[in-house]
Formats: sequence, structure tokens, C-alpha cells
Amino acid sequence: MKNENSGEHGDHQVRRIQLSGRGSYVLSIPKQWVEQMGMKKGGCVEFIEQRGEGLLLKPFAETKLEEEEQSRCEILIAPDATPDAVTRMIISLYLIGYSVIDVNSKSGNFSASLRDCIRDVARNKLVGTELVSESSKSATLQVLLNVPQLLVPDALRRMSSILKAMQQDAVQALASSDRELANQVLKIDDEMDRFSLYIIRQLKWAVKHPSLLARIGLTSPVECLGYRIIIKSIERSADHAARVAQNSLLIQHTLNATILKDINTLSQSAWKMMEAALKALFERDYQLAESVLIDREKISARESKLVEHLLKEKMHASELSALRLISESLRRIGEYATDIAEVVLNLTVQKSIET
Repeated sequence: MKNENSGEHGDHQVRRIQLSGRGSYVLSIPKQWVEQMGMKKGGCVEFIEQRGEGLLLKPFAETKLEEEEQSRCEILIAPDATPDAVTRMIISLYLIGYSVIDVNSKSGNFSASLRDCIRDVARNKLVGTELVSESSKSATLQVLLNVPQLLVPDALRRMSSILKAMQQDAVQALASSDRELANQVLKIDDEMDRFSLYIIRQLKWAVKHPSLLARIGLTSPVECLGYRIIIKSIERSADHAARVAQNSLLIQHTLNATILKDINTLSQSAWKMMEAALKALFERDYQLAESVLIDREKISARESKLVEHLLKEKMHASELSALRLISESLRRIGEYATDIAEVVLNLTVQKSIET
């Protein structure tokens, strides 16, 4: 006899929701599916909302997740491996979620430069990572920071504050010929890279475990792609702020008031766009993001005005080149703000048309 509460449709089945008591609904699961998934009586399942596209039902495997968070891997370093290659490999393993990374030599001892690079990547590039053991032939890195301890939006806010300080200090170093301040900006860039790698690790973890998005401060898998683009834009903006500081070190003569005013105006415009784009992201404000895109032409016009004044000045070719690169970097920060604004539009357009 056919069960009226169910129906078979190829490779899926339809089950009718039934009311149990006054406050609960009951939904039966096909026995065959339970057995195929290795589930048993008393086990747990989780329902994952698919942002208006239905519900995803899957076995709840919290224990397995915790084991994955403590996953371990080993890499064998060839005698001819360069420190840069080893650094890239360690960072890649960190990004895909390994918590313990054993670095061993295939033959012989690590070179001094290789040992230095392993210490550097653990201490200066990877958030929450410690070098827990080290010898002439091996090293072990362990990620001690649990995923939920720093939410993605919070880490992003931290990155935005670092970017603001870098850009302001770089322009100030140029205006006051402060070489020490310029060098400090270059050092801060490493801190930006650390947060960038940490957030990317978080996003990859969330893609692998969509049901736990809330633990890192997100609500949808779609946000992971958007945040990945945003993180890259902020990281690139920080690189340009560092280039402003680096090129300011090449300026040997005091700049006139008109040039400094143009540089300050260009810098303030670029940061205003970046600040608005990030505010639009955090507040999910479609119209504010749209206003950033409207300002795109203004930032190009301000750079053109600065370059026009630079070409009228009599200065050494190397200084002119450095100032042209500075103006380009400031403009690029504004352009990266528009990239962020475009992502915000994509994330908020559905809400915009509904309201």
C-alpha cells in the first residue's frame, strides 16, 4: 500500500510534514538514506537555510569537524628548496586549514636562511601560529588560535583601521620629509598581510562547513566570495600606501604648497571613498555603495590635476617619477574602493529591490 505521506520522484523523495502536539512538526527520513549516511537512532541532523532556496539536510558531525580543526600534515623539504618556496608552501597549508604543520628535511640539515624563513613565517605572517619545536632537520608550526575567536567582520575592521593609519602616515611622511615615519609604514604592511591570510583561512573554512558560517560572523556562503574580493582589495590598497611611503624616501627637496595641497586632496578623496565603501559593507547600504561608484571619475580628475602641476615644476627626473607613482598609488586606493562598492551592490541588491 502506498504511503500518502510520501512519494518517490527518481533520485529524491517527497515527505509530508506532520504536526506533533501543538508546537512541533515532524518529518520522517527514508530508512535507506539513514543507513547510507551511517546514521543511527539517537543521532543528530542539521538543517541549513539556503537563503530563500530551501533547506539542506545533512548529518551533524561536530566531532569530525573538531578533528579537522586539529588536522596535521608533513612537508619534506628538498635540499635545493629556496626559502621563498618553503614560505609559500607553509602559507598555502595554513590557508586550507591545517592546524599542525611538520617541516622536515629530506636529507641533511636546514640552511640558516631556511631556518630563519620558517621562524619568520610563523611569527610575522600567520596569525595565531607558533613555532612549537625546532631542530637542525625539522620544525613544527601549530595554529593555536581557534576559528571563532576573531570574527571576519571584526578582522576586516581591524584591517581598515590599519590601512587608514598607513595612508595618512605615508602622506605625512612625504609632507614632512620624515624618513623614520615612512619606514614605519613599510613595517606595518606586514601586519596587514597577517590579517589578510587569517581571514582567507576563515573563509576557506566556512566554505567547507557552511553550517558554521555564523561562528565567523557571516550569514551566507555567497558572502565568502564577496569578502574574499574585499580582502584582496584592502590588501592591495595597503600595498599602495606602502609604495607612497617608499617613494617618499626618494624625494630630497621640499615640495611647494600647491603640490602638497593636491596630494592631500587626492589622498583625502581616496580615503573618503574607501571609508564609504567599507561603511556600506558593514551597514549593508546599497545607496552608499552606489555613491562610491559615482565618485570614481572625481578621483581620476584629481590625479590629473596633480600630474598637470607636477609637469610644470622643475625637478629632477627621479623625483618627478616618484611623485607620479605616489599620485598613481593614491588613485588606485580610490579605485579599489569602487571594487569593494561593487561587491556590496551584489550582496545588497536583493534587499534593495525588496524594500
